[in-house]
Amino acid sequence: MQQSTPYLSFRGITMTFPGVKALSDISFDCYPGQIHALMGENGAGKSTLLKILSGNYIPTAGHLQIGGQQMAFANTMEALNAGVAIIYQELHLIPEMTVAENIYLGQLPHRGGIVNRSLLNYEARLQLEHLGLDIDRRRR
Repeated sequence: MQQSTPYLSFRGITMTFPGVKALSDISFDCYPGQIHALMGENGAGKSTLLKILSGNYIPTAGHLQIGGQQMAFANTMEALNAGVAIIYQELHLIPEMTVAENIYLGQLPHRGGIVNRSLLNYEARLQLEHLGLDIDRRRR
């Protein structure tokens, strides 16, 4: 049974770059308990839409709502604070960083302005074990 209020709504999302309209008036709803897949050809705008949701891009037009509240993220930290995080399919987000650093990209645990590596590696190990992955979290 579908709830009457969507948890996530995209309304009239349009995104233009110089010479390119990447998204044009995109609207759809996501309800709790449902699974949605964004599918399309390369260049269809899937990543652009997710980058808007995660605060990487600000749409040219339109808005999104989370839990019925209109949201506008100026950056990824604002999105994270609202509970939005994106896990991209690429295995190496930043190849120069360790697996643990990539997992906690933008959220590295720190104490006194210095990254707490033991906590970082501990938390990353827990996450990888939870997913059943046997990956060295210290590997680049």
